[in-house]
Amino acid sequence: MEKKQFQSVGVTLSPRMIDIVDQLATSRGVSRSEAIRIALEVGIPLLKAGLSLNAERAVTILEHTQLALSLIVQEQYPADAEHLIAQALSNVREHHG
Repeated sequence: MEKKQFQSVGVTLSPRMIDIVDQLATSRGVSRSEAIRIALEVGIPLLKAGLSLNAERAVTILEHTQLALSLIVQEQYPADAEHLIAQALSNVREHHG
């Protein structure tokens, strides 16, 4: 595996933003620098595509959709429900790990 090469870049952040970065770092078990890299890796492609994202709305839509689909599967295809959840978790690890 190729070793990642990093270059230091100075960034000035508000105390509120530092708190947010530190919360992300703590929740992910990573350094502050890694948390900032994660945020940039997620945010820059959206900005380059000309998109903005209301994270709370997006997560609410995702959760609602997931709950509705789970209900449909459990009611109409109960024998497949557990397999579909296992496959979804496998896909998350493979594509979003």
